[in-house]
Amino acid sequence: EPQKKNVLIEEFTGRGCPNCPDGHIIANAIHNSYPDRVSLVSIHSQSNLSPASYPNLNTPISSTISSAFEGTSIPMAVINRSTAEKQSRTAWSALAGEELLKDAVVNVGGIVLVDETTRTAEIIVEAYYTGDSVLPTNYLNIYMLQDSILGSQSGASSNPAQVVNGQYCHMHILRDVITETWGVQIAPTTATSLVTKQFVYDIPEVIGSPNGVEVDLDNIIFYA
Repeated sequence: EPQKKNVLIEEFTGRGCPNCPDGHIIANAIHNSYPDRVSLVSIHSQSNLSPASYPNLNTPISSTISSAFEGTSIPMAVINRSTAEKQSRTAWSALAGEELLKDAVVNVGGIVLVDETTRTAEIIVEAYYTGDSVLPTNYLNIYMLQDSILGSQSGASSNPAQVVNGQYCHMHILRDVITETWGVQIAPTTATSLVTKQFVYDIPEVIGSPNGVEVDLDNIIFYA
């Protein structure tokens, strides 16, 4: 059945940014208002506000995604990639609200089966078009995130809900992109089309260099 759009908030953030915990609070509040319809991604990319000390949350893919949108200050975000410019945190709630009211033309569902012994993830995603896309080709992106990474954070005291035993609990951190960085092609994109994609992904032991972070299988999430 046709559905309203869900919302993806890609927040550009950093451990050395004193205002970023306020961004986390705002993003969390939007998610908590629509827990089944809003997904959050925290993207750390190498800069003076995103240090490579442990836990190094930077990745080359994060830097590529960050550099694709205009603006260099943080915290900033893009909402459903609906703007070419990163948006200040004062705009996130309104932009998310606008997106939630829009009709979606495609329903996306997926499942991930993780073999903990081999650290292999089998990912199956289905896209069913309830309407016609404005473009003949769309792109499916799959992210792997990790929750509950403990480490330092400038300005952490402003968000005590994420402070655990004196350390900041970093949530929904982008760790890897399973597809190509900008996704794999989906076609046809006309009403009643059903497209199925399947991927096999070897989950790394550690991501980040130097001072990488262990990939904890109990705290990973996949977004399609």
